[in-house]
Amino acid sequence: MNQGAQRYLVERLMVARDRPPKTEVVDWRQQMLAGFGGALEALRAADAIDSDEVHDWTNRMLVALGLEALDPPPPGFKGGRSVFIGEGERPTPPPAPPVARFVDLIPVVDGDRAVPHGGRLQIIGIERYDSKVAVAWRMAPLPDVESKYAEELRAHDRDTEGLPEDERTMMRHRFLMQLNRPAGQALTLSDDLGTEYRQTGGGAGGGGDEQTGRQQFVPAVPETASELTIRWDDLVFRVWIGDPKEAR
Repeated sequence: MNQGAQRYLVERLMVARDRPPKTEVVDWRQQMLAGFGGALEALRAADAIDSDEVHDWTNRMLVALGLEALDPPPPGFKGGRSVFIGEGERPTPPPAPPVARFVDLIPVVDGDRAVPHGGRLQIIGIERYDSKVAVAWRMAPLPDVESKYAEELRAHDRDTEGLPEDERTMMRHRFLMQLNRPAGQALTLSDDLGTEYRQTGGGAGGGGDEQTGRQQFVPAVPETASELTIRWDDLVFRVWIGDPKEAR
């Protein structure tokens, strides 16, 4: 084993054996194992250690954390193995919230806008409930991701220079999927009363050159609110929900 690698691993074991008194044991094990496992994989990729040494040092860390050592893996085994590190201190689960009651669907006027890199975003409508609010959206056509993430792709292509071309292509595709998150994650909601809306989930799907989704927020829209504002990056959609006679 490379002596520099050995010194590093020894130092990590020294840290693991000295858990701070106020640190919960399961949290400490998770933290130590995550960092140590990543270091072992990096050292193996750099040919600084072999598979047998990875197994040996993994067991040293497990024992240092008060866990049982693993049996040697079967010949040719290259997968990962799970380790039970304890239950930890489980918090009391919160009570299940009541099912939200639908109030109405608010249409959005002028809800179709162009987005950078050749795409278009449509805000389909706002679902109003007694305890939450949801924004339904559609992106069609989709932006050109090669143009949208050109700078990141140039840096990634530079990082992968020298690797086999088929591997570079696969890594580039995976990186693009990682960068190109659903449009709904960029949506924010506000109103004329200054209510602080918080995203509580959503979903998206699609195929071809379109993507549709729905983003949820809490709390519910106050009865006295007159206008909602939806933002997606630099785009702003203003939706009047007050008395139609007072619409601006």
